[in-house]
Amino acid sequence: GEHNLTIGVCATTSQKDIFKYNENLVFPAASLVKIPLCLLILKKYEQGLISLEEKIKIDNKVPGAGIVKDLTIEEYKIIDLITLSLIISDNTASNTLINLTNFQEINDFILSLGLKNTCIKRKFMVDLVSPPVNFTTAYECNQIFYKLLKFEILNAQNTLLFFDILSKQHYTEKIPSRIKKFPIIIANKTGDIEGISHDTAVLFLDQSIGKSIEKGNYLILTILTKFSKDFQREKVNNIISDISLNIYESLKGRSE
Repeated sequence: GEHNLTIGVCATTSQKDIFKYNENLVFPAASLVKIPLCLLILKKYEQGLISLEEKIKIDNKVPGAGIVKDLTIEEYKIIDLITLSLIISDNTASNTLINLTNFQEINDFILSLGLKNTCIKRKFMVDLVSPPVNFTTAYECNQIFYKLLKFEILNAQNTLLFFDILSKQHYTEKIPSRIKKFPIIIANKTGDIEGISHDTAVLFLDQSIGKSIEKGNYLILTILTKFSKDFQREKVNNIISDISLNIYESLKGRSE
């Protein structure tokens, strides 16, 4: 078979992009679009339209990532659905959050952030035979975090809430894999479907998330990959880890 691996990378500090490669290349987004989804739900909370303590009945249980599908619990607080969606990429929890909004509203929200190549048009693990309809780019993933860190999306309190949740990520085999030995805080979100392995992260370089944001002491990093069947996912993930470590170490070398 064809030996193909396509990579898109974007690395951004509080000041500027420090590394870009295929950053505007559009990839199927997989679970990365759970980030704007959860941000919109937090925005609706900030606007007083919903309560995070409100309990929501579970929609249809779907396969793939997550644990809700395996439990007998029938309703979850919105805050817990957000947490499940972000830190174990729970598909059922994410689909239930989509019910609190709609695709039009989600995509309008994404467009309001100035992102033209990111969209979500289908629930997760539904209609797996059709081609992907959820898309993003490395640059736009970075932009979401960049705007968030500048408090352009949510207020300071809810921005901290979001990153506090995301820093509890369970899937750390990509960007954090070789960096987590350093005394920093990492908040990341992976995306995996057939032939796709993604990770988008913020590395908080100060002793706390709040301090890092205050001082502008962070690195935003997104690595998107598309690979042919003869590539092992593990090998691709190791490449993502290597690139991440190199970018982190070059940044640390620059600042010292």
